[in-house]
Amino acid sequence: MKRNFILANRRFFIYFLIFSVSGIFIAKLFYIQIIQNSYYQNLAENNAKRRILDSPERGLIYDRYNNLLAKNDSIIDIMIIPAKLKLHTTKDTLEVCNYFNLSKYELIEKIQAAKTYSNTKPSLFLEEISFSIIENLFQFPGLYEQHRMVRKYKTNYAANVLGYIGLVNKIPLTDSYYESGDRIGKSGIDKSYEKILRGKKGVQHLIQDVSGKQMKYQNGKFDTLSIPGRSINLTIDLALQEFGEKIMKNYNGSIVALEPSSGEILCLVTSPSYNPSDFIGKKRNLIYPELQKNINKPLFDRTILSSYAPGSTIKMLTALIGLEENVITTGTKIDCNYGWNYGKKMKVKCHGTDHPPMNITNALSESCNAYFCELFYRLVKNEPSNKIGLDTWSKYVQEFGFGNFLNNDLHAGVPGKVPDGNYYNKIYKGQNWGPSNCISLGIGQGELLVTPIQLANYTAILANRGYFYTPHIIKNIQTPLSIKEHLEFELIKKRFSKKNNVSISPEYFEYVITGMERALEGFKGTAKKSIITNLKICGKTGTVENYKNNIKQKDHSVFIAFSPKKNPKIAIVVYIEHGGDGGDVAAPIANLCIEKYLNKNVDLSFKNKPYFDKTFKKYILKSLKE
Repeated sequence: MKRNFILANRRFFIYFLIFSVSGIFIAKLFYIQIIQNSYYQNLAENNAKRRILDSPERGLIYDRYNNLLAKNDSIIDIMIIPAKLKLHTTKDTLEVCNYFNLSKYELIEKIQAAKTYSNTKPSLFLEEISFSIIENLFQFPGLYEQHRMVRKYKTNYAANVLGYIGLVNKIPLTDSYYESGDRIGKSGIDKSYEKILRGKKGVQHLIQDVSGKQMKYQNGKFDTLSIPGRSINLTIDLALQEFGEKIMKNYNGSIVALEPSSGEILCLVTSPSYNPSDFIGKKRNLIYPELQKNINKPLFDRTILSSYAPGSTIKMLTALIGLEENVITTGTKIDCNYGWNYGKKMKVKCHGTDHPPMNITNALSESCNAYFCELFYRLVKNEPSNKIGLDTWSKYVQEFGFGNFLNNDLHAGVPGKVPDGNYYNKIYKGQNWGPSNCISLGIGQGELLVTPIQLANYTAILANRGYFYTPHIIKNIQTPLSIKEHLEFELIKKRFSKKNNVSISPEYFEYVITGMERALEGFKGTAKKSIITNLKICGKTGTVENYKNNIKQKDHSVFIAFSPKKNPKIAIVVYIEHGGDGGDVAAPIANLCIEKYLNKNVDLSFKNKPYFDKTFKKYILKSLKE
């Protein structure tokens, strides 16, 4: 019994030993044949494999009438994978330097920048190279060509609207779309609607065999095609935009025009500006520093980034607030006496004129400072405290779109400034203050600051008799959208189609609009010199005091207008820095733009412009010919 037990244990031990050794050999063979072989195969493939990105064609950009503004062109970049670039000797380095016309320092700098991003992933080495370079590129492993689409513009204007495309400076952590060397919209519409315009990249995987021949990796199993970006229509009228930029050529300032019934932006002219084609690829590197040094700031979009005092253009709003708050009636007359007096020391002058007692419409037509200073004074004093009175004024002003970004779809903007009671409490720090300390607000001076696009929106509210639609630049997306994109665009359209009402009774608007009408057609109207006889234009001039370091500079010239009086089609603001009187420069420019938009041309015989200044006529003719 005992012997049988021992023999059985020995057999069990021998079987166990045989199975254990066999298992070890099988596991080792599996590791060598499958795991390790797969590892080395992947390693070999990674050394031979290239991942080529197929950059999609960006969506085309059209104006409101389907005029093409921006399309695309194909160029070639050289990409680098540092780990694959073998520079074993000085001779290898010199060959690369000579082939690409680089200094040794430039080559080292480019390789180091690529390594900083990734030693094994591709990044940009050289951009916009000639086709001849790629013929012998195969002799430099680690360097390869990649085709890319760049913008090509069909107009020499609207650079601030279109924007430009540049290298991604910092890859967004929230968006896996971008890699080193990718381009992104940096400004204008290409920035605002980047995700719609950019499309979707395609990917091609190539592998190199022992003879150096390139072929598709696994027959293109993992390849994908690029999907072009969506093409869009802007609300911009290209003809109006180009016309505006031409007549603003020698001025620093801006023109903004809106369609009151929709909030669609018809033009955004900033002057000086630049040709959008100057910002394509390498050319931008040469042009950009020069534009940056230009003291007139051609890179600065004055339509959305400049904030100024609105001057007398704000007087319609002062009048409307006074009417709504029952501080005055439509028939209230106020004496002028050459200006507004407060005590012995303060006096706000009234253009050197002693107007007779005036009602609202005449005060607007002749822009009487005394009338609106007194109205503002009464408005603030109408409440239990000066703070509450100014807060009331501030509330209405903000309702008209001042002091905020308007929730538009432009790529940038500033809010301007609308002071309230707290603002002056901080300034005077417990001291008593009253309307006399901020009286200039009633005539659009002082601490009130607005942007041209806000002024245009305000003008549209006047044209609409009490409401506005958020200004916007996107009109339509031409290419069919995915379900997700469609829902997102519907939300955008809903935001821009919402009617925004102000809390001023509609009937009051007719009184101020009559005053705007008389500003052009009245015997002493401040904009009479700019009248165009076959158009019904309602407008208001502004001559804005301008100080720099407490030193008086030449006044800014501003004019706001809409046309026609009934069912208006355009609301416009022209702001000319250091332009002088609002009726001399800004008003005729604005009215020419209105004529251009409504009639599709401008009568350069000037027969319908009997009071236009002769010097200004010559300037216009010269500007349009250049």
